[in-house]
Amino acid sequence: MVQGARIKRNSLFAFLSRLIRLLTNFVMFVGIARFYGIESFGQFTTAHTLSTIFLLLADFGFDSLLPTEIAAQRDRAGELARRYFSMKIIFAVGACLLMLVLPLFQVMSAETRVLVQIFSVYVLFAALNNFFFALFKAFEEFHHETIISFYTNVVLLLLLVVLGFLHAPVYFLAVCFVGTRVIGIAMGLKTASRLTQGRVINMNFQGWREIWKHVVVFGLHFIFGALFFQVDTILLAFWRGDRDVGIYQSAFKISTMALIIPDIAINTMLPVLARLRNDGGNRWDYFGRLLNKTLFLLSLPISMMLFVYAEQIIEILYGGGEYGEAAPILRLFAITVFIRYGFETYGLMLTTSYRQKHRLTIVVCGTILNCLMNAFVIPMYGPFGAAIVSLVTNFTVGAAFVLASGRSFVEWTCNVRNLSSLVIIVLLGVAAWSIRMIPLWYIMPVVLILSAVTLYYVGYTREEWRLVFARKML
Repeated sequence: MVQGARIKRNSLFAFLSRLIRLLTNFVMFVGIARFYGIESFGQFTTAHTLSTIFLLLADFGFDSLLPTEIAAQRDRAGELARRYFSMKIIFAVGACLLMLVLPLFQVMSAETRVLVQIFSVYVLFAALNNFFFALFKAFEEFHHETIISFYTNVVLLLLLVVLGFLHAPVYFLAVCFVGTRVIGIAMGLKTASRLTQGRVINMNFQGWREIWKHVVVFGLHFIFGALFFQVDTILLAFWRGDRDVGIYQSAFKISTMALIIPDIAINTMLPVLARLRNDGGNRWDYFGRLLNKTLFLLSLPISMMLFVYAEQIIEILYGGGEYGEAAPILRLFAITVFIRYGFETYGLMLTTSYRQKHRLTIVVCGTILNCLMNAFVIPMYGPFGAAIVSLVTNFTVGAAFVLASGRSFVEWTCNVRNLSSLVIIVLLGVAAWSIRMIPLWYIMPVVLILSAVTLYYVGYTREEWRLVFARKML
């Protein structure tokens, strides 16, 4: 029971940490889109997306392996932390410098160039924050990350409100976004030193070959796993310009918010499924199937609402105007969201069965496919074409996950309860489409209630519901 309580507690803090950061970023982007215009929004999101990609290079899997290593060798926590930090700082500085010089080799607007250079510093600071967060996870003290995320993001929001009210240049917003990460570093360093009972920032390169051998597969997977979903924005910036990026990203940010549920579920269930796999038996397969069903069922009302009410959602968040062009793109992303919910668990089964190399191969091929298709589609069709390519790429990668995992797609996804729920929600969506002129605020509660009733009575068996609401953890 003590261990079960700890898992639930840590899962809650992991959820809160991700939710705080995602909501803050979402509010920031919506504010920029509404008050600074579509071109400034495109410039800011281009720089931020680039920083996200370069941050993956800075992290390069170190933050995933560190908790595993320290959990297995707690008595060597300080030594391991210093070793990983020494390699991490090299990658972080290298990623920062690469992003800093990128504008010298790629044509972009003067405003975007300055923002990219500001966000290059963010890569360094954010990488250090991520290292401390990984260290907290290693000691199973997730609440430190939540506290740091709360304080830094509250400060960021307050600064953004003041600067937005003064209508300060968008560069100032970027500087605040970067600067608040320094607060996180100061708080994280103090806690990390206490946990390891010594200095964390102390260069130690002993055993770097062994660390590198373990980390390279995870690092490459994180980079390409994000690239095949985010590279569209960078290619749009290079080939079409800031305005098209603004249109594309206004829909993309909404889909990112919708994907917070599978992101948290996958990260929470990763250690559980890894342990069940090591324990043997059929529980690994059973709980993987239950997770897949849960994500599939949750995707139905979320995707349906995004598809049916795309215009109203864009109007509510961004105020319409030029952003109205993003409604058809959001509908395509609604289908992409449905696909990602449905296929994520298959990828997780690859990771927890020690077939990460298979998953790496799939996402590398997916990234190459995405770039090749976008080379033809983006110059001709712009943001809408990029959204089509994203949909095709995600479906291809998801199908590859299914084939590589060896799981039965018919048994896991195309079972009677899932298909019955799908039919009911589709019929509900058709009815909602016919009355979509009614404001979203009035119809959404009705749709959500009917969806919840469907999922409760049709989606799960009684045994599955008992497991979902079980008081004791695995």
